[in-house]
Amino acid sequence: MDNEGYVIGGMAFLLIIPALILSNIFISAFIMDKTQINPFESDRIYQISGDVESDIPRFAVQGLNETSDMASKTGEPVYNSRSIIKTRIQAKVDDTYGGYQRDTGINVHCKINSVDNSVDPYKICVNSTLYINYNDSCIVKNLSQDIQFASSDFPDSTECYKIKDPLPFIKTKGYGDVKVVGDKIYYGTALSNYLKSKDIKNYEVYENASSPIYIKRCPYDPYHSHGHSNMGLTLKNCIDNGYYHLSADGACIFCRLEGKSVCGHTGLETLVLPGNGKLNYETGPCSVDHAIFSATPAGIYPGRLLEYKFNDTISVLMYLDNGHRNKYGLPID
Repeated sequence: MDNEGYVIGGMAFLLIIPALILSNIFISAFIMDKTQINPFESDRIYQISGDVESDIPRFAVQGLNETSDMASKTGEPVYNSRSIIKTRIQAKVDDTYGGYQRDTGINVHCKINSVDNSVDPYKICVNSTLYINYNDSCIVKNLSQDIQFASSDFPDSTECYKIKDPLPFIKTKGYGDVKVVGDKIYYGTALSNYLKSKDIKNYEVYENASSPIYIKRCPYDPYHSHGHSNMGLTLKNCIDNGYYHLSADGACIFCRLEGKSVCGHTGLETLVLPGNGKLNYETGPCSVDHAIFSATPAGIYPGRLLEYKFNDTISVLMYLDNGHRNKYGLPID
């Protein structure tokens, strides 16, 4: 019995060894995928790691700002906008942390692997790999950060974080002068000329039209509350502030930079308000931006005139189809 018992114990021990090896492999794989720290010697590298993680969102929004500003000024689409923004972020990381090894002996390297859409169209996703080592200590991290670029409001001190919508400038280039006053774009005759060139009926209603210049997140959710609550005050505040809304048809930030009014991603939409001079038509091109700036005449569909009154005074006139009237809680024909 003793000999048999020892044999069984030995075999059990031999069976345990492979299990321990496999367990160690799985644990190691998990750590490598998240964070590798070997060994724990210096708090300094943890501090720098946190600094880089905090700086990437700031660099990303600054890169978006620079790219959208360039497209808005030139009216030229930004081809492969994800790659352009990725390069801008990488340059800012390198400029900020490139001299650490020379100055402190700490090696800091962060590679921006990709820039792409987030599930939330008010955000972008930046993936990067961070490597820091000092003497015998090192940190390796694979980071995936969803970074918000559109808030509901911007303090005056954060001009570099305001993201312009480049699409209106790209679409109307060559059709007339477009001016920016405050937070709004004023089209003069540019937008009506653009629509006329596509043989769109009643294009004249968009002479002296206007739309927001900065992409700002609408805080009024659900959207049907725009027309259903506060006797229309919500809608007025939304229009006055130039907010953007989630849209299955509208373009995402990257496609806007590339001059596309619609795309396959969850995107955004805002309203382009007709001028007040020639609104004697019951129908006109729908005032939603992805309809106005559609790449084909077939995509510029009509809407019916909606007079929005606040305190018994007409303050907004626009053309909306029934789908968008329903979305924003407005009267349906």
